[in-house]
Amino acid sequence: MKKIIFLFASIGLLFSNQLFSQTKGKLEIQSSEKINNIIKQKEAYNRNIKNIKGYKIQLFNGSEQGAYKTREDFSTMFPDIEIKIQFFSPEWKVRVGNYKNRLDADRALFEIKQAFPNAIILPAMIDI
Repeated sequence: MKKIIFLFASIGLLFSNQLFSQTKGKLEIQSSEKINNIIKQKEAYNRNIKNIKGYKIQLFNGSEQGAYKTREDFSTMFPDIEIKIQFFSPEWKVRVGNYKNRLDADRALFEIKQAFPNAIILPAMIDI
């Protein structure tokens, strides 16, 4: 008798997932026209953004001649990385790269430091 009850209970457990499972359905999301307009405005705003907060690597800080020399040296070694020379009175600065996060900047700094040991990472507005 116990064996028969056990057998029926086992069979019942095997087919219970069929009894209690959910059937596939259809999901329909409805949103108001105001929400759709806000989303469109946000997308248009994001298309116009040209700069975001990120990181650059500073190679040089000093004289104008030194800045142009550093730019030449860097562009020969790393031709694919963007270089900018900036003047902040009274010094010239050479900054490279446009890194969206610190991890990417750290990876680039590791390679750059081999040729420019005084290079540092600075938070900056970067071009996108």
